[in-house]
Formats: sequence, C-alpha cells, structure tokens
Amino acid sequence: MKTIILCCLLAIIGAGQVYSQQRISKKQVELFQKNLEKNPLLTEEDADFKGNNKAAQWASESAVILCQKTSFNFDKKGVSLGKRIGRNIYGLLTAPLTLGASIYYANASNETKILIEETERRKILLNDKFALEQYSVLYFRLSTEGDAFAARVIKKDGATEPVDISEAISVEDIKLVPGIFRSYTDERFSSSYRPTYFKIAVPGLEEGDIIEYEFKNFNNQQFGYNPSYREFTPVYYLCNRELPVAKQVIEVVTEDEKYFIGYKSLKGAPEFVQTTNKGNKVFRWEDNNRDKITDTRYVSEFMELPSIKFQVVYARNSSKNFVWFKDETDMKKDMSTEELGEKAKTFWFNPAKLHLTGDYTAGLRAGIESTVGDMYKTLRKKGIKDASPDEYVQKTYYLIRSKTMAGGWSDFAFAKVFSRLLEENRIEHEIVVSAPNNRTNLNSIAFSQEIAWLVKYKNKYYTNPGEHSNPEDLQAWLVGNNAIRFPYNKEEAKAVSEVLPLTDTLSNAILTLVSARLDDSKVNMSVDKTVEAKGLVKDDIIDEALALMPFMETDYRNFDGQSMWEGLSMKQEEKAAQDFNDQKKEWKEQKPIMMKGLAENEYGYQVEKYDNFRLQQDGRSFKKRNLKYSESFVLGDMTAAAGNDLVVAVPALMGLQTKIRKEERSRVLPVDVRYPRALNWKITFAIPAGYEVKGLENLHKKIENSCGSFTSIAFVEGGNLMVYAKKIYAGRRFDIAQWPQILEILDAAYEVSQAKVVLKKL
Repeated sequence: MKTIILCCLLAIIGAGQVYSQQRISKKQVELFQKNLEKNPLLTEEDADFKGNNKAAQWASESAVILCQKTSFNFDKKGVSLGKRIGRNIYGLLTAPLTLGASIYYANASNETKILIEETERRKILLNDKFALEQYSVLYFRLSTEGDAFAARVIKKDGATEPVDISEAISVEDIKLVPGIFRSYTDERFSSSYRPTYFKIAVPGLEEGDIIEYEFKNFNNQQFGYNPSYREFTPVYYLCNRELPVAKQVIEVVTEDEKYFIGYKSLKGAPEFVQTTNKGNKVFRWEDNNRDKITDTRYVSEFMELPSIKFQVVYARNSSKNFVWFKDETDMKKDMSTEELGEKAKTFWFNPAKLHLTGDYTAGLRAGIESTVGDMYKTLRKKGIKDASPDEYVQKTYYLIRSKTMAGGWSDFAFAKVFSRLLEENRIEHEIVVSAPNNRTNLNSIAFSQEIAWLVKYKNKYYTNPGEHSNPEDLQAWLVGNNAIRFPYNKEEAKAVSEVLPLTDTLSNAILTLVSARLDDSKVNMSVDKTVEAKGLVKDDIIDEALALMPFMETDYRNFDGQSMWEGLSMKQEEKAAQDFNDQKKEWKEQKPIMMKGLAENEYGYQVEKYDNFRLQQDGRSFKKRNLKYSESFVLGDMTAAAGNDLVVAVPALMGLQTKIRKEERSRVLPVDVRYPRALNWKITFAIPAGYEVKGLENLHKKIENSCGSFTSIAFVEGGNLMVYAKKIYAGRRFDIAQWPQILEILDAAYEVSQAKVVLKKL
C-alpha cells in the first residue's frame, strides 16, 4: 500500500501538466490515429448515412441535422480500454489522502468495472453564414484510452475534405463544450472529474457544405461487487434539438441473451424495436422529421419535450425480474403516491436482497452493516459518539463526505449508512424519497436511479454530500419537489406526502464586488474582483472555483479526520509531503490559466493578463458555508475614443447578460429558472484624473413584478463611479403567461450591461 501512495504522487505531477498545455501534442495525435486504425470511424458501410436524407422542408433553416446516430455497446468484452488518461486530478489526489485506497481498490476490483463503448455520428447541412460560424469549430474528448474522433467536410460538388486535428487546442473551460460533442454515459463534470477536451477550427466552409463527424468514447461504470443482476446508469435522449432532425437513431448492442432493456417513451416519442446483428441482441430506436425546438432558454427539457429514457439490465439467470419493477411493461406505467410509498418502504426495509444487485450501494467497499460498524468505531474513538445530538449528526455527515469524495456513493448507500449511524446513537429521524425535478416527477419514476434518498432530522434535510455539500443543503434538482416520508424503523407505518422547501432569494445569493481602473494607455482595464456565493448559486460555481485546489486538506484539520500521511514511515512521509507540496505549487501556476478562460467567457473581452486567484473560504464547512474568492486580471479594449473623450464599458463588469432574440420572444413552454436567487453587483470604477463622468442616466433602471426584479443605480462618490445592480428570480417555475414579465427583467439587465459611460475631458 505504501508503494502505491508514492507512485500516485508521482502520477499526480504528470497529470497536472495538462492544464498548461495548449496545443494537442504529437503523441496525442498518434494515439488518435492508432485508435482510428483499430476502430475506423465515418465508414461508408452504415446504411443510415448513405445518401442525403431529405431536408427540403427546412430549406429556410440555418442548418439541418440530416442524420445522427448514437450507438451503445454495454459490457464491452475483449478490449483493454477505458483507462483514464489526462487530468482526472481528484482521483489521483485522494490516493495519498486515503492511503492509496482509491487506486488500490480500482485495481483490486477490475472485475466489477463494466466498460461502455459509446459512438456518436452526426451529419449536418449548413445553409447560411450563421451555420458556418456555429459549426466552424468542432470539439472532441481525449480522456480514456480508446477515445477517437474523425471529421470531414462534404462540399456541394461531393468532394470530401478530412479535418486535420493536429492543430487542435485544449479547451480551458470544459463547461462550454456543446452537448452534441459529449457522450451520454460520461460522468458529470465536477471539480474531481474534468476530462481533457480539444477544439479544432474547420476552415473554408461554404454555404451548402455538409459537416460530418463521429466520436467514440469508452466510459466505465463501477459496481461495488460482481453482481448476478445489475442495472446500468439510465440514458436520457431528447427527440427535438436546436436544429431540425431528418433522421435519428439509437442502437443498443448487448453481448448476450442475459441483457434486457427497460425504457419509457414520453410525450409521443417512438419505442425501441429488438433485432439481432452478428449474434448480438440489438435494440433499435428510430425517429424521423423532427422540427427544431422553438423555446431554447429556461426550459426543463426532459419534463416538457418528447424524449425517451432507457436502461440496460443484466440478469445472469436470464430472468426479467427487475428489482424495482416487475418487468419492462410495469416500468412504463406511472405510479400513485401510495404505490410509490409501498415500493420505497420495501426497498428500504429489505436491503439484503439488493446488496448484490447493481449500484444501490455503489461506492461502498463493504456491506452496509460492515461500513456502519467501521465508521461508528471511528466516531467512538474520536469521542464524537458522546457529543450532543446536533454535533454528532454534523460530524457523522462530514465523516461520510470524506468517504463519498473518493468513492462516489449512491443516494441509497448514503441514506442507509447515515440512518444506521444515527440509529446507533438513538437519534430519531425519518426517510424521505423524491425524484430529480430536471428528469422526472415523483409518479413517473422509471428507474431506481431516479429516486433521491434523503434523511430528515429536526425538520432539516440531509442529502448525499458528494464532494462539497454541507449538512442541511438541498440541491437544485430537489428544491420544491413533491416527496414521501416514513419512519426509518417502522415498516408498518404509512408513508405520507410532503413538499421539500423551495428555498428563497435570501438563501441563494451571490455578491460580486468589482474595483476597476484604466491602465496608462486608457485602453485596458485592471480589475480586482471578489465573489461571495451561498446556497444553490454557490453549488453552480463551486466546481470551477475549487478545481486545481487541494480543498480536501481542510477536512483533515476541521472534521476530525486522520493525518494525511497516517501509516507512512518518517522517510516516506517526508518524501510524500514534499511531492505533494511540489504539486500544489504546480496547481498554483495552472489555476490562473483555467480562471483566465472562465473570465473571458464571463465578460466577453480578452483577458490580457491574469494575475492571481485567491480562495478565501471554500464553503465546505457548517459554520462557514459561503464560498468566497478573489481574483485580479486585465480586460482588453474596454474603451473607445470619441475626440478627446473616452467611452468606457463600465457596466460590462456585470458580466454578459442574457440577450433574448426576436424569435425567442414568443413562447409555448413554461419557464424554468431552476431555483429562486438574487444576483448582486457592486462596481467601483476609479475616474481618471482630468475627466468627469457623463451618461449615467442609462444606468438607472427599476423593474419589479411577480417574477422578480432588476434594479440598478449609478453615482459618483469620492472620485469613483459607483454602479450597483441587483437581479432577482423570485421563483423556480413560471407559467407561459408570465414570460413577458421575465422578459422585462432580462431586457433591463441586458440594456444596462451594454450601456457605456462617457469620460469627458476637462
């Protein structure tokens, strides 16, 4: 084990270098070429892509997806692929902190890793200049061995031009990678998982050209055991896109007769048809002639639009006995609240039969009772067992978080272990079941993975902590949800309905303080910025803020954790500590590179220089729940000359605000802004000597209605121009009839952000 730790530290250093890399390396290009030789892409044999599908009905559209096809091969055998490469930083970082356990267990449980091969191919007709701009840049992932990508341009005369990836550059802000270039079975991006993506420009595009690309990704799903029955992570697929789609296909290939598929077609989506190909069972889904989405902003897509969700299930005995449902037909039915309550209780009070049935206890390295026993010993050893009930609950939660950071526990595993640890100390509590509001409602649950398990103690809710959550936090996909509740220890008790708190604008808020001044050239602007966020707004930005930061060090100091180097000899500890400190120095250099890209995306201006990022409070403790950081940078071309006067984009320091286009102003779907929140800006701009400020009247706005508000004021004080602005979303979901009120707020914020201030020469 000790040898593993030292090797992992060396691996961290190599992995961390990716952030400073801009252009794809020769070695990476060669790896892609090697992968393409093994698994060719854009082959001519695929009948779905032969010829051009009819697109005449969308001749007036900017672009049309002629065909798109997504193929899944579950439990891919006979390949040695799927190993992560590049910067899976957190997995490496936690290795020394957990005595190498994250690496050790990964190597020790290869038989429980299920490899999923996902291939996506898309063919797009470009009709106008806007489409040329939209698709002149393509993105691809290089995160696991076997990842591959190929693209080509088909000219109007039929000539084919391959896209050369040798000039590709890395993507600094991976949040900006469009969804059409990301695989469905990949993990969610977070501070612990930030796969490497590249982007490549496609030169010489002309109206009438066709851009065609295909990528292959290998993704792993980890099971705690090698079960005789297992459920793969569900896949969610929308029928309508931002472009019209002439033809779209999903093919799910399974290795043998022991695999089945359960699915639910929603709002008129087609159903799967089972076929065979080369001895493999194939489930094929085909959909044709879908118009583009008319409403693209503030839409809960899977709740409002036609879609299909499906899950592959493996049963070694070839039975079709789903654990949560009787069979595929039962899965397609909606449930009453009473039915759901009975199923949830059965699930909760009979965990033994579930222990070896997939990922219900994902992340646990042992059974529930064994895990509880070991953790309770730790709590007793550290004297936490004898603490007050509130302190015991908090510290138990943080102890679990220290495990979920490295192990990625399922909701059920978290709730079961947390509940048992509370029971050990005779602390009364209840179990709450809900569903993610961005995927389904409570009565339309189709998979056990759609169930969110919570623990309720003293009218506060405790959810699966993941990496950053604190006690009593609710995630955005849970606020305001319908739920059911029952006692943790009384199977005979009836489950009752309740509604989870919606939270409010006091709970979810961000304050951005900006101090700015022009440089000597009077062209660029030096910016010192401090951000403090809380609640769900914090959750939205914390992954980027804490990426490339050793945030887990505080866990060991603040939450009764063991020493980072416990179990090492003195010599090994010295070596490990030195290597870790060296890595932190490298991260300190790489962090500004990442944050520079985020700043450019936030403001829409070139960042000429990024000086520093300072994390003041990580927001991961009960008493200091707010995230707070500061940064300094220089924005370029923030002024324009008007004779002797200067026109300055001071309000742009609010960041880019939503611009609603003409075609978006009419709407057919409800408005979903995810959660209530308040966004606050306080900007201080130093007025250069020899100038006075004019044009402040455009910075005074006040819009208030039932959906929220936007207010802004500007004034001069002590040689500084002060601009204060506040935008409030008062709720989560709004009716279509309220869209004009939302527009009032959005338009006002956009107009102020685009306003300019005149510095008149004295």
